[in-house]
Amino acid sequence: LTPMPQDPQQATYAPLITKSDYRLDWSKSAIALHNQIRGFAPNCVTQLRGTALKILSSAPLGPRYARDLPEDLSALTQDIAVSIDRSYPPSRIVYLAPQQGPIVQTGEGLLLLRSLQMAGKRPQSGWDFVNGLRLSVGEALGETAD
Repeated sequence: LTPMPQDPQQATYAPLITKSDYRLDWSKSAIALHNQIRGFAPNCVTQLRGTALKILSSAPLGPRYARDLPEDLSALTQDIAVSIDRSYPPSRIVYLAPQQGPIVQTGEGLLLLRSLQMAGKRPQSGWDFVNGLRLSVGEALGETAD
């Protein structure tokens, strides 16, 4: 590679990060949300039952991502393909994957929440979180959650 000086007229700067950048918009695609969670970890936040919820790690699920997933998640993708109700709108929990965690419908695809933290609590695995809060299919995440 040959080094070239940067033209100062074409230089750009990244915008400052604000709290609104941490907020998850469930109408985005699963991969966009996953990348947001990875990029801003451990600060990405949503709401559950009116309380702040940090999403610490996730995994996009679906045939497009199966080859990049660990074996257990690749198998999970195949298992849920036939067993979930896809009529839920984005932000709804569509499946509670045993030993994994809640799976949420996004604007495009499904997102497994692998590690979470409720406000004032310690971080938990997705499955411990499901059991501790007794989550159910159909519950909504986000500010408009009811």
